[in-house]
Amino acid sequence: MRDAAYAEKEAEELNRDLFATGITPRFRGCTFDSFITNAESAKVRAQSICRRYAEEFEGHYRAGRALMLLGEVGNGKTHLSCAILQHVVREYGAKGLIVTAEAIMQAVTDSFRSNAGPSKSGLLAELAAVDLLVIDEVGMHTPRPGKDFMPSLLHEVIDRRYQLVRPTILISNQDREQLPAYIGPRAMDRLRENGGLLAPFTWSSARVGGVV
Repeated sequence: MRDAAYAEKEAEELNRDLFATGITPRFRGCTFDSFITNAESAKVRAQSICRRYAEEFEGHYRAGRALMLLGEVGNGKTHLSCAILQHVVREYGAKGLIVTAEAIMQAVTDSFRSNAGPSKSGLLAELAAVDLLVIDEVGMHTPRPGKDFMPSLLHEVIDRRYQLVRPTILISNQDREQLPAYIGPRAMDRLRENGGLLAPFTWSSARVGGVV
């Protein structure tokens, strides 16, 4: 009875941790095996890089090693990042979170407008605290030189995690040459440091007629 109760408690804690990741219902069933490669070399390579990152997470966590998933819209970057996130929560008991760049921006903007919610520093502390942070949809907005708050904000998030030696996964449809315009060159350097990894998604979108 005690073993059954303990197992039930563990299952409840796991479900709570998985729910806390912010993975939406659409992506909760995503695994490495459910990522369709059709034996295409570029897809197999991206799948392999992501799977190995998850399986070797203990070492990546100790090193604070980042992973960038860069490439075309609709080709499985969020799918594989959610597979990584669920794996590290299940296998390592890690605390993880996936959030879009726009959601970070909106939360910080809202914190300036209201004293009721968390402060900017509180929000950034929460993003820095999780074992693995996935920042999705980076580079979806149009940069405005001199007026764009997003690059400095994302740099602050990435730099805080860098200082704490915590790994970050960044997802963008921009390539490695374009990405610094959206996160700042120093943040790009942070992601590359200490053997930061890159998984290129170079094929066309898998979305046809609105169906993924």
